[in-house]
Amino acid sequence: MAVRVFSNNLPNPTERAEVQEAVLSAIGAPSGDWLVQIHENQNSPSWHITIWGPNHFKWTQEFFGLEEQNPHGGYSAIKKTIEDALSSSRLSVYLSYGYPDNKDGFVTDLTERLAQELQVQTGLPAELTFDAYRALQESTLSAYAEKLVANATILVPVMSPSYFQSNECQKEFELFVGREQQGHRPQIFPVYFVTAEEIENRSSGWAQALIRQQFVDLRAHRFDLSSTEGRRAIVELATGIRYGFTQRLSEKTDDPKSGSEQLVGAAEAIYLESVRLENFRCFEELVLNFNRPSSLDGRWTCIAGTNGSGKSTVLQALGLALLGSPLVLELGGERLNRMRRESNLRDQRRSKVDVMLKGAISGSPYSLHLAIDDGRVVNSRDASFGPPALEPMRQLVIAAYGATRNLSSRVDSGNEHMSLDVRRQITLFDPLSQLSAADVLLGRQSANWPFLKLFQTVIQQVFDTDLQIVLSSPTSGIRFTVSNKEDVDPIDLPDGFRSAAAWIADLCSIWCEKEPLLAEDANPADIFGIVLIDEIDLHLHPSLQRDLVPRLRKVFPKVQWIVTTHSPLVLANFDVNEIIALDRDREGNIRELDRQILGFTSDEIYEWLMGTRPMGAEMGEELSKSDQGLGKSQEDLARLMRVSPKTDDETARKQVAEFKEILRTLKR
Repeated sequence: MAVRVFSNNLPNPTERAEVQEAVLSAIGAPSGDWLVQIHENQNSPSWHITIWGPNHFKWTQEFFGLEEQNPHGGYSAIKKTIEDALSSSRLSVYLSYGYPDNKDGFVTDLTERLAQELQVQTGLPAELTFDAYRALQESTLSAYAEKLVANATILVPVMSPSYFQSNECQKEFELFVGREQQGHRPQIFPVYFVTAEEIENRSSGWAQALIRQQFVDLRAHRFDLSSTEGRRAIVELATGIRYGFTQRLSEKTDDPKSGSEQLVGAAEAIYLESVRLENFRCFEELVLNFNRPSSLDGRWTCIAGTNGSGKSTVLQALGLALLGSPLVLELGGERLNRMRRESNLRDQRRSKVDVMLKGAISGSPYSLHLAIDDGRVVNSRDASFGPPALEPMRQLVIAAYGATRNLSSRVDSGNEHMSLDVRRQITLFDPLSQLSAADVLLGRQSANWPFLKLFQTVIQQVFDTDLQIVLSSPTSGIRFTVSNKEDVDPIDLPDGFRSAAAWIADLCSIWCEKEPLLAEDANPADIFGIVLIDEIDLHLHPSLQRDLVPRLRKVFPKVQWIVTTHSPLVLANFDVNEIIALDRDREGNIRELDRQILGFTSDEIYEWLMGTRPMGAEMGEELSKSDQGLGKSQEDLARLMRVSPKTDDETARKQVAEFKEILRTLKR
């Protein structure tokens, strides 16, 4: 824990020492490691002071002219500017509650537990405050409470009937929102303490503003925050606060002339260009290109191949690279070891994954490198450990879904220690894990209105009347209707719908977290990111297998999809350049396709692309037996061969009898 100046090039020795002292004095002795750079422009007599700190904090300011570079008061202008900037970078949380919601100590207990969890997640002590002297309802906000709100960077409203009847709470909310500089999203993270009519009915603008935030439902844990579920809810709240605070810092940028803070727009879309695997599971070496020209809309790659050809392996490699170190270490040494190629029982080789990406607008290249050796990520000459390449990745929607993704009433507590980004990929590596959005769908966690509206829009556009959502409020749970019939809970949906609803809910949830401002429009066409799906056709009826990809192209035009499938109905919806046909018996492990298959029938895709006869194996066995004089009679086989969608069994029997009679006549 220290503040270190790693560069100071001011040419005048006196100025160099005094400016550095002013900067260090303004920073003080905060928690965590801090770096300072003081730089004078060669082309102009301006000073650029840059400060890096914990939680991705970075601040840069240009000081120019006699007024800003005035040595009076030990460069007081520089000190005040830095002090003001740092005051808004502290993680300071204020809990707003109504009397008498703390008479039993709930708010006190929540404050202590949340402070502890925030320190666990950030490694730094967090400042949490509330008005401990709040008594009966008062019409005026005390000077003490007003000062606490003014110093807070995060507001946590404790929502209850008392909260919405409190003039003090309303003024705290208005004061906090009102002092946010124009263009900055308010950092508000409500908790639901006691059921309130204002929330259930959205009966006021104040309540509606809170509902739009990602809130945590603590009603079931009101009397015991120490329970497993109560602690999990605290972890969820702390994770949201930590991420929101980090996003707030990333939005701060400098204006060289005025020093004002401006909002940086949504993160730039970044898409996969290529991947190279070396000694990764079944592949000694594999190179794939995801940026081939297509005649169809969107950014799609479909990986086809037999079982064991390496389709899931490619998705796992991409998932690991996009997680990067140190997050990838949370998967554990045993899982990482399974990624290494075995040349023999005693020789497991170092696995390497190299991924190239590119910014959609800027064209900026990004490269990610990962090397795995003996159950750990190792440092090698070409292995990157994250920043700076991974930093833009953390702001993106990146989702990965294994072939066993589903919902279960079983509480999945085995992965609760993992970071949220890791849990969003865990089904690629653990077939028994649930998706991170399972708690919302199963009603174990409340959803916010932006998520519900977006989720409802996507389900309607993807499934039309086959599957629809029934909504009432964020806290009453989600129910579905299947083919306009009775309402069912998510857990009771047919397997295909349940699997698809699960990953779509997860994708919507990630978007609402990463880009809450854009998510308020509930427009899936706004969503950009990278989505990996193993067996995208999982459990779906053939009619939905045929329609799913074209619908997803229209609903999510900005998402890059890397999917696998065994279904010819899915494959028939891809341009030839969007299909990667893995074949480990060919050079490079890829079969190059020389024609479009958009007009192929399913039988033609089975035979030409998948190397499988579009006839049941049992019929082939019967024909083989017949050649040996065994099995069914020639007449029975002829009848079976005549049966078709247009010819039933009885008609086929009559046709065979007619053919036999014709043959007898000819023999005469």
